Amino acid sequence: MKSIKLFSLLAFCLFSSFSAFSQSTSGQVYLIRATGFTGSAVNYSFYIDGQLVCKQKNKSFSVHDLSPGEHTISVSSGGISNGKKSTPLKVTVVEGKINYVSVVSTQAGYANKITCQEITKNSADPALAKSKQKTDCLAKE
Repeated sequence: MKSIKLFSLLAFCLFSSFSAFSQSTSGQVYLIRATGFTGSAVNYSFYIDGQLVCKQKNKSFSVHDLSPGEHTISVSSGGISNGKKSTPLKVTVVEGKINYVSVVSTQAGYANKITCQEITKNSADPALAKSKQKTDCLAKE
């Protein structure tokens, strides 16, 4: 009986230590695309630190876990475009916190210019409520 209690205590300590080490330290970034009618027929490609992470249609968002620290986020338009990424937005990710990044479309002469902008939770909530989460970001549609 004593050995069963000792074994149970040892097993409990072992599993507790594994769960403590398996916790990852990360923050989240929500990439939101709710651009209205502008560019609604084409996918936008999102890049984090220069790496393609998601292609999104209009009225969609994706969630990405990132390590704490400074990261850059940019976007480019699909369809007929020059394929250039927007000016990178610098975002500071903090462990356990959420950053919200939205696409902003502005008129520049005859062309639309898209950029990323960090927004607050209060600004993100209405856009998220009208959008659908995309979980398989790089899948062919």
